[in-house]
Amino acid sequence: MISRRRFFEYMSRPYACELFSKRPIFALYGFVQTEILILNINTSIVVASRQSLQRSPELLYEPIVVQDERGIYKMLDVHQLLLAQSKIHDSVTEALRQAEVKYRSIFENAVDGIFQTTLDGRYLSVNPALAHIYGYDSPEELIQSYTDIGRQLYVDPYRRAEFVAKIEKYDFISRFESQVYRKDGSIIWISENARTVRDEKGNLLYYEGTAEDITERKQAEEALRQSEARSRQQAAELQAALQELQKTQAQLIQTEKMSSLGQLLAGVAHEINNPVNCIYSNLPHTHRYIEDLLNLLKLYAKHYPQPHEEIQAETDAIDLEFLMEDLPKILCAMQQGAERICEIVLSLRNFSRLDEKQMKPADIHQGIDSTLLILQHRLKAKGGHPEIQVIKEYGELPLVECYPGQINQVFMNLLSNAIDALEMGTGENNLFPIPTIWISTQVVGDRVRICIADNGPGMTQDTRKQMFEPFFTTKPVGKGTGLGLSISSQIIEEKHNGKLECSSVLGQGTEFAIEIPIRQ
Repeated sequence: MISRRRFFEYMSRPYACELFSKRPIFALYGFVQTEILILNINTSIVVASRQSLQRSPELLYEPIVVQDERGIYKMLDVHQLLLAQSKIHDSVTEALRQAEVKYRSIFENAVDGIFQTTLDGRYLSVNPALAHIYGYDSPEELIQSYTDIGRQLYVDPYRRAEFVAKIEKYDFISRFESQVYRKDGSIIWISENARTVRDEKGNLLYYEGTAEDITERKQAEEALRQSEARSRQQAAELQAALQELQKTQAQLIQTEKMSSLGQLLAGVAHEINNPVNCIYSNLPHTHRYIEDLLNLLKLYAKHYPQPHEEIQAETDAIDLEFLMEDLPKILCAMQQGAERICEIVLSLRNFSRLDEKQMKPADIHQGIDSTLLILQHRLKAKGGHPEIQVIKEYGELPLVECYPGQINQVFMNLLSNAIDALEMGTGENNLFPIPTIWISTQVVGDRVRICIADNGPGMTQDTRKQMFEPFFTTKPVGKGTGLGLSISSQIIEEKHNGKLECSSVLGQGTEFAIEIPIRQ
């Protein structure tokens, strides 16, 4: 029942006519059993119940008019509201219970560790999986064991500070990998994903996230890295072995070539030496015999100034006077030629000593001269290239204990390179326009120093750095093997305990300096 005042109050509202005009007056002023409506939680009755709880106390038990989904107005009393409120409470309670059961099941049975931590580094809650990862029997034991996560858990105590700095900056962190201690002191790898939890005002409450044991993955990655490192090392060793094999093979080929050249030179020298010795040894006798014959002719001319006509005719025909004057000169020239051949033969024999297995005292100057003699044809002017001058500045050198054939091979390589450079022209900044090779020797302490320089075009710094590497060459294909300087360096430094150095300026020429001990 409502009062007259309430009646007129309701009638003044927009829906009053529709609601009250269709009801008899006794229904408004008498006690009427109203229909009790209990609707689902998502219908307008729920909204009505919520509004009823927000009404002022004096209106709490007043009827409430609501409009249903069909647009029909209905009047509810307090009993209906209490029933709806009870229904809402039961529905919400059941939903919360189901959600808690579901969350608890996920929390308890998750494979990955789940945690919540305070801002100062204590665990609020953990699941059994995290306790198992860290080697604890229960989550409670784990929570009680840690009072400072950064100091007690992480192998690197600064790792927790990094974790906090990143998560507070971005509000989340993913794949944060760290090494941590288990209960027994062993070390494992974990990967953490976490986020911040804040209240409605944005204040940071705690951190929550998951942790995964990635020790096996890390071990596999480390094993893979080690395997890759071993593979790279093996590949490098194989490459080095291949290069060393190629180098050794090339050196053997080069040594075999030089040995063959030495044998050829030795054979040529031997074959030339026999007839030359015969000529050279008989020249003094021939010279003496001819002098005797010339003296005899002079006596005939002295005692028989008027020879027979036939003798006189023959004398005039052969120009005896010129013959007697020129014949000694011819003999002298023959003597010089024979001596030159003997020198060449000696040089060939000296240079051919490439396969000697023992060191012996050797004349360095003789080795240089022998090499120059073999290269004499390249020093001469030809094909538009001017003659190459050789300037020797020999010091007083003692005999040097060495492998003479190998030292000669070094001289051959260095002098050949100097000639190759000079055939390309002299340096632009050189003061000597004439292609020239300077060879100087001197004693420095207990060593001898041999310098071979040229005024060729020089070389760049990059070329100078690589010049002693096997197979490196700046010469055209087919002209250089790239082994000459490499073999020379090996001969001087490894076989003779010496040094082979190079100095060069682009446009000003190149100088090689050899130092080897006088006694090994």
